[in-house]
Amino acid sequence: MSRLVADDIATALRQRISAGEWGDDGRMPPERDLASQFGVARNTVRRAVGLLEQDGTVIRHVGRGTFLASSKPDSMAGVVMRMEGTSPADMMEIRQLIEPAAASFAARNASSGELAAVQAAHQSARDASDMPAFEHWDAEFHHTIFACSRNEFLKEIHNLMRILRNQSPWFEMKKRSFSEDRRQAYCSEHQAIVDALLSRDPDGANAAMHAHLRTVERNLLGR
Repeated sequence: MSRLVADDIATALRQRISAGEWGDDGRMPPERDLASQFGVARNTVRRAVGLLEQDGTVIRHVGRGTFLASSKPDSMAGVVMRMEGTSPADMMEIRQLIEPAAASFAARNASSGELAAVQAAHQSARDASDMPAFEHWDAEFHHTIFACSRNEFLKEIHNLMRILRNQSPWFEMKKRSFSEDRRQAYCSEHQAIVDALLSRDPDGANAAMHAHLRTVERNLLGR
């Protein structure tokens, strides 16, 4: 059974947890029961529950079962679980709020070595020969800019957004909107961001990032 199936089951489980299922005692059903509900092999459910354990949604106790990390709606885990269903439109709005600011901070705060990492990710995206490779280096390009911001809270917010954007529905949407012409356009816009960063131009970096994200929004959402 593919990893994609495990990802989809993990997403469904997070949605059920967010809706309050199993909230009374915080204990999830056994893997064999979940496998029967989803109509998959037990090891596929085990992988899906493992993904929930990795991100802190659940805790496994040997001999006792699997329990929600927290059943409180205002807990950190509860907030993260509700973010699972974030729409692409909402995500793009938030990206346009925080990524230009991150680029501005990076222009002021980044070391020469950190800027070199941004340039390297940009060059790898330009050299990418297929969509998965480009997506990987595109994500690295944006990630390294957040790392350059020297704002740890902002960087962790981006890490959370990156996890949400790596879910299978997001990848499929990006795959449908991808073309070589658009890849070239993204790379040109990335170059404008790099140029502003190297010039230590916070306002220019902010404007270049915002222009790039508007292009991404039009291509993904048609608006």
